[in-house]
Amino acid sequence: MSSKEHFIRNLHQARTAHIRWVNTIKLLVSGINVNEKQITLDATASEFGIWFYHEAMLFTIGTSRMVIEDIEELFLTLHDKYMKIYLIYYKKKNLLGGFIGGKSKASEHEIELSVLYYEEIVILSDKIKHKLRILESQLLSLEDETFNRITKYTASPIEKPIHLEIPDHIDNKEEAYFYGTRGR
Repeated sequence: MSSKEHFIRNLHQARTAHIRWVNTIKLLVSGINVNEKQITLDATASEFGIWFYHEAMLFTIGTSRMVIEDIEELFLTLHDKYMKIYLIYYKKKNLLGGFIGGKSKASEHEIELSVLYYEEIVILSDKIKHKLRILESQLLSLEDETFNRITKYTASPIEKPIHLEIPDHIDNKEEAYFYGTRGR
């Protein structure tokens, strides 16, 4: 598999992860109990966010820069909208549930508000998917040589940390280092 095919496959997987994330929010807003940890709060820690900030940011040169900036703006706005839904469904449970001992349900007004936020999320998500299609076509149109030059630093191996063994004690006092005012 070429480098370009690998990046396009990762783009498709990121788009799929984003769609799953939005569908999980739909379940939450529909009244189905969703585990709080299923929907990532931190935009950079979500599957899409990890791909975006680690791989897609490589293509901020040339014509892809504007598309990447648009995707980032939409993505952060989308997460801000989700934070408002999160506060309605989870933060209230944590605060009141901890004091009273039972689960607190969202009021009718809060449910309507969360549905409106979800509708805004869907609109933002559609815009992100459209921008991802534009990015994909731009990546496919790049020459292989240019693509490989941009992505050559991503395949560098992760170096293992150096572990130096420090002896517990030193037998020869001549080899020992002494620190402080009376040291050598």
